[in-house]
Amino acid sequence: MNKEYYVLTVEDTSSAEYTKNYWKKSPEFSLLMYIRENGAYPEQIPDLNLEIRIYDDVEFNRLNDFILSPIDKLCISEKVKNIMEHYCLPEHRFFNVDVYMPKKRNKVDANYYALHYDFTYIQNDILGMIDYEKSNIRIKTNAGEYLLVRDRKDVENLPIHNRTISEMISKLSQTAKLREKNQKQISALSEEYWEFERVDKIYFNRSFDFSMDLFQIPYFSWMIYISDKLKEELERNCITGITFSIPGNKQYLVHRPNPILEWV
Repeated sequence: MNKEYYVLTVEDTSSAEYTKNYWKKSPEFSLLMYIRENGAYPEQIPDLNLEIRIYDDVEFNRLNDFILSPIDKLCISEKVKNIMEHYCLPEHRFFNVDVYMPKKRNKVDANYYALHYDFTYIQNDILGMIDYEKSNIRIKTNAGEYLLVRDRKDVENLPIHNRTISEMISKLSQTAKLREKNQKQISALSEEYWEFERVDKIYFNRSFDFSMDLFQIPYFSWMIYISDKLKEELERNCITGITFSIPGNKQYLVHRPNPILEWV
């Protein structure tokens, strides 16, 4: 029997930012850059020395099991980590996070972790599970032209195409003199940028992997999706700092891509 999936949202009642100390000793190694260039995690990852500080404001300074922070992807308590390890997650890594409370600036006496995963460069097979014909996904150019997305290759080509345009414009405008000389060419190239139209509904084909208990959809959604089984386990353990909703439900005053999900 197929699973049901829900949107997991981290509440802002426990919100944090990186500490000044984190920025002082921030490592030269960029995990995100490595993943982007290699499509995999490195065999050895240097200590990231992740440190965050809970905000002072009363409405944001609780210490929940999930903390809303710049940590990529999720900042979770040890209690949550122990639950997650029993479910089918994408390829991932856990990193230690030092959490400090406001005012006294003391480190909390509890273990927190960054749950890191990637659905764009590592776990990008999710793009092969989409029925593009039913989903009616289109690319819009700055010039106002539309291109129909036929398969995952079209999706993966968009950032490559835009990066190529950016590199060409950069070469044409390295100095003020070059920018002035190449103004018309730069303007023409700017019209070649692509972006995805808003997608209100995503259809998955029969290759969809229902064993997944957590996934994301790159490019077309900002949401984190979890299975009904994982949702029930988080609720049963009274995990704090999260809410659940049905995919497609409006959650914010400003639009954040959150399509309805369907299976063919």
